[in-house]
Amino acid sequence: MIARSLLLGLVAVTMLGSCSRGDPEAPVTMSVITAEQDLRAKQARPADQNGLITATAQGLVSFDGEGQIEPGLAERWIVTDDGFSIIFRIRRILWADGRPVTSAAVARVLQRLVAADRKNRLQPMLGTIDKIIPMTGQVLEIRLKSAQRDVLQLLAQPEMAITLDRPSNGTGPYRIHSVRDNVTRLRLLPPDGEEARAEAGQQDDIRIRREAGARAVARFAAREIGLVTGGRFNTLPLVRPAAIANNQFITDPAYGLFGFAVVDGSKALVSANVRRALAMAIDRERLVSSFGLSGWRAQYALLPGQLDSATAPAALEWVGLDKPARVARARDYLQAAGTVPVVRIALPSGPGSRLLFAAIAEDWRQVGIIAVRVGMNDAADLRLIDEVAPQRTALWFLSRFSCGRGYMCSTLADTAIRAALSTGVVSERAAAIAEADAAIASEQLFIPLALPLRWSLVSPELTGWRANSFAVHPLHHLRKARR
Repeated sequence: MIARSLLLGLVAVTMLGSCSRGDPEAPVTMSVITAEQDLRAKQARPADQNGLITATAQGLVSFDGEGQIEPGLAERWIVTDDGFSIIFRIRRILWADGRPVTSAAVARVLQRLVAADRKNRLQPMLGTIDKIIPMTGQVLEIRLKSAQRDVLQLLAQPEMAITLDRPSNGTGPYRIHSVRDNVTRLRLLPPDGEEARAEAGQQDDIRIRREAGARAVARFAAREIGLVTGGRFNTLPLVRPAAIANNQFITDPAYGLFGFAVVDGSKALVSANVRRALAMAIDRERLVSSFGLSGWRAQYALLPGQLDSATAPAALEWVGLDKPARVARARDYLQAAGTVPVVRIALPSGPGSRLLFAAIAEDWRQVGIIAVRVGMNDAADLRLIDEVAPQRTALWFLSRFSCGRGYMCSTLADTAIRAALSTGVVSERAAAIAEADAAIASEQLFIPLALPLRWSLVSPELTGWRANSFAVHPLHHLRKARR
């Protein structure tokens, strides 16, 4: 109710302001939904920065508006017959400071990115890269430890954007023109990299604001801005009170992880049967329908499909039971455990999180489990993972539960994951993936809920916007419809 009142109030206020939508010659104005704690800290998290990073810097390859690979710094590339090497020819282009881009400089940046000990969504997939070798001034080779499919999808991710010396020293296609009053203004660089452009008629400029979801939706409803990005499940309830036109509310067909990981060291969830009881007691169909969004799909397995596994996704042993049978079995598991668990769930802020918690707490109450909601950075037993997969490989899903990542893990699965990463034989890799998937499922180390939800508000003027499975939307494609 508070969020709805704030939203309607902001709509009324911003209706009095100026409108920048509807004019094809005006700059694109947009808001990126940002968590309140990050706004207070005045520092963007990597997820908030991704749109800005991909606007001012490129990887060797990039995503186009439909999530397909297109040239970035590399104008072309070839993959060797054995699949162990990719050779890129870097186009002749300048860094933002005017120096020419060379393969040696790109190699140094990539080596730093690959070697960095960062617990992000791309690790340990970057471990498949063996060597990065500048061959000539404009030719670069990446050698792999084993033949991997979809490596280019990994290299196109925002985290792999290449900058020299400092984040602002990229290669475009935009440069940061100014930052004032929480608005970052981007200016499109000409193909020749010259800095000078006339101040008038900058229809290609983009103005980005980071702000809370309610304010972003209100600005869009008032036609003050033309684009809102960064929408997730926790901010979805903000959209309906604003009465956004159906054709301007767009969800991406993203796939990835949306569910609970068991925090390493949780005393309440040591027993696999208790973890199974938690998983089987949740009515997923009712949960997703409570958000009022048709098409949001419940998920009953770690993997969204077979992908590159030797078998179909490992089925949890309770999935075939109807709801009464699942509730009865969950009660039996808990009775055998001899305790009434109090389970702390780490969730982000937002009205969608309150809705999610209320539905799950009600389901668990029916089997004798007490749920307590905590913040994402607080001590917890279960922590929500809400991530879009950067590659179409089962290994990314499985590697999120490798040992040492802060979640309860399986030594059997960990061994199989390492084997899959190291082998160059496709059949062995597929078998190892299936083994790891089965081990994680049998120990109920992840409680799947649904597919990740990503939504945006897009004005009709942005004809280049395309929903896609990676939920990536390069800013230089916003007004360029693909033919």
